[in-house]
Amino acid sequence: MATSTVMQPGRVALVTGATKGIGRAVAEDLVNRGLKVVCCARNKAALTELFGGDSGNTFPLELDVSDPRQVADRISNLPSEFKEIDVLVASAGSDVGGREPFCDGAMEDWAGTIATNVTGLIACCHAVLPGMLDRNRGHIVTIGSVSGLMTYAGGSIYAASKHAVRAFTEGLRKDYPTEPVRITEIMPGLVRTSFAEARLKGDQQKAGDYYDNAPDALNATDISATVLYALDAPDHVNIAQLLVMPTGSK
Repeated sequence: MATSTVMQPGRVALVTGATKGIGRAVAEDLVNRGLKVVCCARNKAALTELFGGDSGNTFPLELDVSDPRQVADRISNLPSEFKEIDVLVASAGSDVGGREPFCDGAMEDWAGTIATNVTGLIACCHAVLPGMLDRNRGHIVTIGSVSGLMTYAGGSIYAASKHAVRAFTEGLRKDYPTEPVRITEIMPGLVRTSFAEARLKGDQQKAGDYYDNAPDALNATDISATVLYALDAPDHVNIAQLLVMPTGSK
């Protein structure tokens, strides 16, 4: 039984990156917990297939988080029953073209990673936080990464983006130290999703090989469970950061 105000049945959550991986797992788990969920992604067909049913508990929202104007406009124009967002899970992420030395990568790919991982996350927070402050309740969860604590060869841009997520999330928490809005960063280690395939621009074989070399990788439901753990905490408890690693990882 949830003990937090924001997890009461009928509350509204907004989840980005909702058609794949962590975002999809979180969106599905929140619906199963009785929340109404605005499910956001760029792929309209996938959104409709996954969340376009007649239950009335989901609202598929085609959204490119890398476009701040689109984020502000579409979130501000949500239907009345989905307007009062109490939970934001900012899960949309990109590493297209990653795992390459900086000069070997395309500037378009690097810019896209920053636009999605940093600008997009900030834009979503900017769109929902004022309403949370007005209502005196809310919880923002950002999906960072262990890469926000370390760097690695071929990850200069992705690690930079996740360092930015960590700094932004910490700074946001300090901007509103006495407000009844909680702010949490989840920092996963390696998670087996479609992320590697997207990074490799659709190369399923290489993506499969990448994960096969890490048999102890986490899965999306593992990370969704940590998100719900933070959301379920009593209102007076703010779980600021959770670093989630595979047991066999050093």
